[in-house]
Amino acid sequence: MKSHISIQNLNAFYSDHQALRDITIEIPEKQITAIIGPSGCGKSTFLKCFNRLIDLTDGAKASGKIIVDGIDVLNGSVDITDVRRRMGLLPQKPNPLPMSIYDNIAYGPRLHGIKDKKKLDQIVEKYLKIAGLWDEVKDRLKSPASKLSIGQQQRLCLARGLAVEPEIILCDEPTSALDPVSSQHIEQQLLKLKKYYTIVIVTHNIHQAMRLADYVIHLYLGELVEHGPANEVFENPKEERTRAYINGTFHIDLKIDKELDLKGNVCPYNFVYSKQALHNLEKGKTLKVIVDDPTAVTEVPRGMEADGHEVLSVKQINKTDWEIVVRKKE
Repeated sequence: MKSHISIQNLNAFYSDHQALRDITIEIPEKQITAIIGPSGCGKSTFLKCFNRLIDLTDGAKASGKIIVDGIDVLNGSVDITDVRRRMGLLPQKPNPLPMSIYDNIAYGPRLHGIKDKKKLDQIVEKYLKIAGLWDEVKDRLKSPASKLSIGQQQRLCLARGLAVEPEIILCDEPTSALDPVSSQHIEQQLLKLKKYYTIVIVTHNIHQAMRLADYVIHLYLGELVEHGPANEVFENPKEERTRAYINGTFHIDLKIDKELDLKGNVCPYNFVYSKQALHNLEKGKTLKVIVDDPTAVTEVPRGMEADGHEVLSVKQINKTDWEIVVRKKE
């Protein structure tokens, strides 16, 4: 395994709260590395340290080393703009720039000095093709990016990130806001792209990690629990906490205060009914929701977390049904 990112004694803090604790690990080159673990375990913070986005949060700081091509990106003297150019980010929610489809892709290359129209045309076409979007938008490149569907916007963001020619693609739950078909599009593109890029993906969807990952990192409460080749971690985990998380039994002894069967409902009703049920519970109490709508598997946890509640578990319980366990915020 050839390493591309070397992480040494990484710690991260939000004011007095320590989010990551002494993480040391090597991330392999031109493979997909999945970071897994329950909500609040430090997955997104870990990713934000790579491209120094953690710097943008008041009171946040990271220490230790993250070495890419011999350069410590946490060193105070490095060019942060260059660090972020080398690490393309595919965020949780699509964030197209308020301009045309064409200008979204051309924006980065222009920023880095490319002005020639023919060269920009080639770049726009190349990366829209790589992102699997060219055939859908080639006849309306001048139309606003905001007119695209959410799934198309996420592939546009992927193309935009690739257009500045990064070495590494960071993905922070990149399909959590998407429908199943759009999610599949993104997953297919990532599998193709690993030939050329090192990809690190944060996902709360264990099945997505199983589909995509070559290498797995399991975090819990900011600590590194286990890591290794995906087939070894998923088929024969060394740590009991990893086995419990993969099998969806991590919170098996958790007291459930209310159970809600929402099979037969679709989003947004799944989220609305879950929110109403949680509203009627006391602070700190837990709600178990059973759903059979694939969209609800991502939308209900995402909506609950956005409201400040803690998603304790998301697991598939049979071929069609999923169980979501949420604790009401204190």
